[in-house]
Amino acid sequence: MKSSNIFLVFILLSIYSFSSCTKEKNVLTDKEIKIVDSLYRLKKKEIKSKLDTICDSVYNAQFPIYVDSIKAVRKKEILDLIQK
Repeated sequence: MKSSNIFLVFILLSIYSFSSCTKEKNVLTDKEIKIVDSLYRLKKKEIKSKLDTICDSVYNAQFPIYVDSIKAVRKKEILDLIQK
């Protein structure tokens, strides 16, 4: 009797979980699509300028560190070759 109850609970949970996965698709009208496109274009310009500023500041801060690191590795390689 217990196994049949467990099986029944399993079946009910399975049905519930599968039915909760399906959602109705939202279909946008042409007017809504135009609004979304316009908002996207406006925000894209705003976000792009912010991201470019952040990228420039990170680049300016990190580039010298990377160059110094590469120079140190190359200098060590040259000294190792000279000593051989």
